[in-house]
Amino acid sequence: MGDTVRSLANLYGVTVDQAIQALEENNIIILSEDMPITNPQKLARFSQIISSVKSGVKVKPIRYGTPPPRNGDAEERQKQYLSRDYVVFTHMALRKPVTANILRQVIELKTSRNTKTKIVVCSETVDYVKKAAIDDDRLQTMADSLDILKKYNMLTILPGRISEENHSISSFIKKCNLSDSILIVGVNRSLSTFVYFRNKNNQSDRTYVKIFEKDVTNKGFLANPLKQMVAFQDPATKSPAPFSDAPVNLSSAIPTSGQYVYYRQKDTMAPLLLGNEVGGGGEAYIYKVFSGTKCAKIFKAESNSELKMRKISIMCSKCSLLQGIDTPIMERIAWPEKMLYNEHQEPIGYIMNLFEGTTPFSDFAYDTFEEIIPGVKKENQVTMAVNFAELIDFMHHNNVILCDINRGNVMFDKNQMAYLVDLDSAQIADQNYYYPSNVGIPEFLSPEHIYDKNFSFKRKKADDVWILQMLLFHMLTPDGDPYATTKDFDDEREITANGYYPYQAKNNAAENDVKGSVWHMIVSHFPPFVKEMFWNSFHGNGAFFHEADRKNSLVWLNTMVRYQECLPDMVKSDPESGKYMPTAYRKHIQSQGKVDITGGSLEDLLKRFSSSGSGNINWNDLK
Repeated sequence: MGDTVRSLANLYGVTVDQAIQALEENNIIILSEDMPITNPQKLARFSQIISSVKSGVKVKPIRYGTPPPRNGDAEERQKQYLSRDYVVFTHMALRKPVTANILRQVIELKTSRNTKTKIVVCSETVDYVKKAAIDDDRLQTMADSLDILKKYNMLTILPGRISEENHSISSFIKKCNLSDSILIVGVNRSLSTFVYFRNKNNQSDRTYVKIFEKDVTNKGFLANPLKQMVAFQDPATKSPAPFSDAPVNLSSAIPTSGQYVYYRQKDTMAPLLLGNEVGGGGEAYIYKVFSGTKCAKIFKAESNSELKMRKISIMCSKCSLLQGIDTPIMERIAWPEKMLYNEHQEPIGYIMNLFEGTTPFSDFAYDTFEEIIPGVKKENQVTMAVNFAELIDFMHHNNVILCDINRGNVMFDKNQMAYLVDLDSAQIADQNYYYPSNVGIPEFLSPEHIYDKNFSFKRKKADDVWILQMLLFHMLTPDGDPYATTKDFDDEREITANGYYPYQAKNNAAENDVKGSVWHMIVSHFPPFVKEMFWNSFHGNGAFFHEADRKNSLVWLNTMVRYQECLPDMVKSDPESGKYMPTAYRKHIQSQGKVDITGGSLEDLLKRFSSSGSGNINWNDLK
């Protein structure tokens, strides 16, 4: 048997913990102190670092030019990951056919190395994969694998819906010991927030074992999710695309229900019959196609421009890449998949997902929430907020600025899973240009643009975030207006421009005119860090009010996930906090020191934890 970290520690007279700490300071993460070190170069490097602990001679970290690990090392590393105490497979991972090979590898390791690994999945995900395999032959192997594992009691199945997968998994992890080793296979953007906090808050505890998250590549390897590809260029430094926004003169009339359109299939143009009309707006009509699993958006003649069709063509070309980055999320987005043409091969629209059984957020109001969600509770509203913020963050990660986020374009199903439609209004960029958007909702204009007469300005992610935080407030209050001030103005745009946010947060009292209102009572039940986020984001004197200081979509996703995590304990201490419409104010003053984020970034928050002498903190402390 070759040398290990443990044997080197004994050789050089240091503890295993000291050896591991020294290696981590040199950017080397150790999965197991008993893993054989077979690579001679690696053995020499490890020996140099561990021997330096006693000598006090610091070894210079190698950041660049390190020889890549040999294939044998990569394979062994993957085996070490898959030998952890718990390997959690997310919905995203189980939707990839290649993950069946990873499941098999876990079982082979249990047999050959006698590991104690337990495979963890969510119940609704298992059911979803089995149903999806009926129509998608590629998933049949995965469905069969899950059936066999379930038959032999090899699965730890967590209760809960797919829409709350992140919460189901985080609740399970919180019940594990800090010393349990955990691997999460498959990206879940909301769950990543929990993992980040758990790893950071416990990093000084030597008994704690870091949680790893890994993406699944198309070849069945585990990969770093932080290296996830980005679909589009950053538009910040690009010039506008030099294409006309004027209507194109088409050779024939726009097709309607019962008529054929065409799409490219390999080297031919395949016909597609337009089904029943299911919607539409000022720019286009929507028709069912492909037996109702998809829909076709056909633009009206006056809305069919060269600029729009060029942009949609680029969006279609990125569809497969986006689906590869996150398949489950893309199934909740009506992204342009294939261009549609008329009989003269002129572009007239595109194919996208059809979300039947969903309700537009525009139908939600304070007196309709209970009709749409029978028995609605605060947890339903928070789930809506988490799932909505997750979609925006995914789009922003890929440099897609949505521009036209409004109540009618955000949909929810019966489980509060969020969906986005009308994506062709987005602003994207390629290598050379950015493709602008000229639409939006006046009431959702940010303070920087509230007096603009049109939407011709170049959009930034901060403009999207302004709409995101507006809609999050509407979801949580419910349908309350963050600018529902009773101040009288000749021009109501002044309310937004100056940030007349009337609600309370920490040392900032609410305006007298809103005190005693149901909205004031609802806001009292927000955890302090949510109150502070809204106040700092909407109030003219807030730290995040101005565009340059506005927090990004990931911070808002973090905030909503934290709310979801701390809500159960809030309800235990005061059941009114769990009600859709509380009938009393929050009973006691909540601890503000542990959750307040007025200091800025999440990193700043963690520094405050450290400086307050609170030591190791886990999610149960974040109330």
